[in-house]
Amino acid sequence: MYERILVPLDGSDNAYFALEHAIELAKVFESQLFLLNVIDTNRFGVYSPDVFTSAAPDMMSFDEAQSKKLLEQAQERVEAHQLHAEIIRQTGVPKVAIAVDVPKAQNIDLIVIGRSGTNAISRLFLGSTTAYVVRNTEANVTVVNMPNDEAEEHERADTTQDETD
Repeated sequence: MYERILVPLDGSDNAYFALEHAIELAKVFESQLFLLNVIDTNRFGVYSPDVFTSAAPDMMSFDEAQSKKLLEQAQERVEAHQLHAEIIRQTGVPKVAIAVDVPKAQNIDLIVIGRSGTNAISRLFLGSTTAYVVRNTEANVTVVNMPNDEAEEHERADTTQDETD
């Protein structure tokens, strides 16, 4: 039924929860997994040209290192289930890469995505990536929600960490 499954990852707990769901689907349907991380170049536009010119190389290097790390961690989770995934790392606009560019280039027939990710400010002003993907992709989409007890536990841990900083 699903031969090629795309899992966009942003490092959020919801994204990793979606990955676990995609792994289970890949086992059932003997699907090929594609793990995607998109370095958001839109966020660089919020800086003045002076700041952008001097800071961009350092910011991009940091983002590339973070992207590599989270995709390696995701690949380890996949391999723990005796599966393999193709790694895709891109720069650009995440919404467009997830909904249009990568599915067309890789002939994706299912996108498994977490309900919400790491960028609350972007979601407030621009709308959620997940909603954009659902509205704009030609592939089927499975939106994965974390169970309430796990989501609440992560929120409490984040609050506790903020208080100790």
